[in-house]
Amino acid sequence: MRTHSLLCLLLTASPIAYSQSVKVTVVPVESAADLGAWLGKPINPSRADSPLAYPGTLKTLPVGQKTQLPVVVTGLPSPAPQDIRLVADVEIRGSDGRSLGTSAKCCEATIRKDASGGAALLGSWVIVEPDPGRPRGSYTVRVSVTDGTQTWTTSQVLPYGEANMPGIANEAPRSVSDIPPHLRQNVPASKEEPGGTNDKRDCLSLPTPAEVIKCSEKKR
Repeated sequence: MRTHSLLCLLLTASPIAYSQSVKVTVVPVESAADLGAWLGKPINPSRADSPLAYPGTLKTLPVGQKTQLPVVVTGLPSPAPQDIRLVADVEIRGSDGRSLGTSAKCCEATIRKDASGGAALLGSWVIVEPDPGRPRGSYTVRVSVTDGTQTWTTSQVLPYGEANMPGIANEAPRSVSDIPPHLRQNVPASKEEPGGTNDKRDCLSLPTPAEVIKCSEKKR
């Protein structure tokens, strides 16, 4: 009797056999609900395999706005041999590598026995909002997902920055001409351009020809 009970315990505790590698992906979006609608219910396997192809995926997190970070897990057995409960821990690190906070057991999903697709969008998610006092940088999002017997992890770097900022944060332009026009600031006006020191247009407003000539000569 004892041997039979021990055998049952071992079978219960044994991990589920995964025929392919499990992949964890963080998808930065404005709306996790919209991402879920795009993935479908049940989840479309081809879309789940490349969740970052979702049209609403943010390439750069906006400063001063909230961004949701839902987690997609793929590579799970299909059909599921039993109920599979997934639970995730999420940690956010700043550009300097220091931890900004950890959300333990923040996100979870349950895949019912015999469910097909082999993928899950975890319910609940972490929200980040880059500080306007830091106009550019990056967060490193570390996620650990477990089914109770096995654990899978991922680490993704998510840049944040203001709109109209250069695509490469650490790349300095070689000259003023390399800067896109809408980014130019504090560039002295050419002497012949409107507002420059040789701009003579204001002389034309003087009442007499003599004054116009005298004004023009002063600006040569």
